[in-house]
Order: sequence, then structure tokens, then C-alpha cells
Amino acid sequence: MTLDDSLDAWAKLDAARALHPADHLALRSTEPARSLVAELLLAGAERDLWNACARLGGMMADEGASPSLAAGTIDNAALALGITDSSRVAPARASLLEGYVASVRELERGNAAAAWDYPNCVVKIDNDVVAIACGRPTEDRDGLTAWAERIASKLSKAKVKRAVLEGSEEARAELASALELVGIALGPAPASKSWLPWKR
Repeated sequence: MTLDDSLDAWAKLDAARALHPADHLALRSTEPARSLVAELLLAGAERDLWNACARLGGMMADEGASPSLAAGTIDNAALALGITDSSRVAPARASLLEGYVASVRELERGNAAAAWDYPNCVVKIDNDVVAIACGRPTEDRDGLTAWAERIASKLSKAKVKRAVLEGSEEARAELASALELVGIALGPAPASKSWLPWKR
């Protein structure tokens, strides 16, 4: 059996356990990576194999492949290639799942961060006054700085003159610094004086 025959057999085994259209898409879009994994499985090149499996797992996650497909694909590859050496298959399976989970977590972090980005975090109070929820996670300092700069740039383009900040101290401080650079004042707008003589 040629490598191409084995790849076809692997694809058919995976397709049989595909749960939804994203699984089938993942199988098609990761064909080059699957070919590399198959070659390395046959060669027994451990470190390169593990890296290739991790990349394949990440690619499958990015395409929305189901955990079930990711969990079984290396076993299907071993079956199609006629590999029975568990000392080679088990680490490959673990590496693929590590890559899959890492990509899923990165996607979830990105979605969580997007919830605190412009315009989701901004509420208009007046024509040129807004309130901003500064709830973005602060562990990633570079990401926090980039977030603050994006917010400041968007508010400046929207002709905002003043902003009220609520949230964590670190996020508020970072955003306050960025807003200052674009000339946006902080805090509630000062109360306007009444034109009525007896209320002056």
C-alpha cells in the first residue's frame, strides 16, 4: 500500500466519525499537515512528529473540528498506516490534543477580550460624553496597552470629548493615559450653570 492509499484510508476512517460539516471541512483543509504527520509516523521521527501533530491539532481546532474527531484521528492514522507501536502513537495523540486544546483556549481568550473592545465596552451618555467599562483582562500587558490605544483612537475619531471610566484600576490607568494623549478629558461632565437668574 502506498502512502497515498494510506492517506485515503485515514481520511475515510476520520470521515466516518465526523459529526458535522466543520469536521469534513477540517479534513479537507488539513490534508498537507495530515500527509506530513503520516510520513513522520512511519519514520518514527519523535520530536518532528510531535510538533507536526500539535500543529495539526491546532489547525483542526481553528477549522471548528469536533473534539471527538481530534481525539480519534491519530488512532485512525495508525490503523491506516498499519502502525501498532503504542510508544509512538500515544505521544502523537497527546501532542495533537495539546495543540487542539491550546488553539481552543486562544480562541476563547480572543472572544473574551473582544467583549471588552470598542464598541462593546462604550455607552454614550451625552453627545460627546461616554462611559467605558474597563473589564479587559490585565494579565497581557502588551494586549492591554494595544486595547487602550484602540479605544482612544476610536473615541477621538468619534469626536468624544469626555469619558467616565469604570473597571479594574490597571485597565483604567492604561486607558486614562491613552485618552490623555488624544485630548479626551476624564470624569463626568461638569454641571452647566443655569441661565435662570435666581439659580445662579
